[in-house]
Amino acid sequence: MKSKSVLLETIVVGAVTLLGMWFLPAHKTIFAFVPLVYLLIESRLRKRSWTDLGFKFRTFWPDLRANWFWFVLVGLVSQPLVTLATKYLFPAFLEHVINRLPFNQGLGLGTILPMMAVSLVLEELTYRTLIQGRLTPYMGAPLAILVASILFGFAHFDSGPFWIVFLDVGMIIVDSILYGMIYKRSGNIVVTWLSHLIGNTLGLIVLMSV
Repeated sequence: MKSKSVLLETIVVGAVTLLGMWFLPAHKTIFAFVPLVYLLIESRLRKRSWTDLGFKFRTFWPDLRANWFWFVLVGLVSQPLVTLATKYLFPAFLEHVINRLPFNQGLGLGTILPMMAVSLVLEELTYRTLIQGRLTPYMGAPLAILVASILFGFAHFDSGPFWIVFLDVGMIIVDSILYGMIYKRSGNIVVTWLSHLIGNTLGLIVLMSV
């Protein structure tokens, strides 16, 4: 349903979150929680359920089966293969990616995974539930997915050689488009979150073990 107030709130919350993360990187974690706080308050005031926010646990398996191809592509294929290929063919690119990771490189996978699981919930709420979901009624799903994905890509921007940064941001945007397609087809943020988590996890395993 279209609502000017909801659209304005989405723009303001999205702008505060992204600009804060870009220009105050030392407080990036704080700004990452802004959409969650907004969505929790807004859902209570407007009497939205967890299902309205995309947490559709009851339909998880049907939604997963209906999107299995895209889930496998982005969760099991894309990131592990890219990590493996760049480790041998483009080590400078992989070094750039490692340097922008928000986790201390000395941490073990057992410590990183819970932190990553929480951070990805925040990302999916921001870029799928908030930005993509709220913009879709105004501009249609394809454009909303593209806008959310471009913002998602630039939220991971880190300075470096032009072509490495261009490739890094571009590949993040492509992955985000796939997440956006899964969310558009299912409306289930749990499915997109799990595909995101599996992809990142396998990428890290390849990075740490090969």
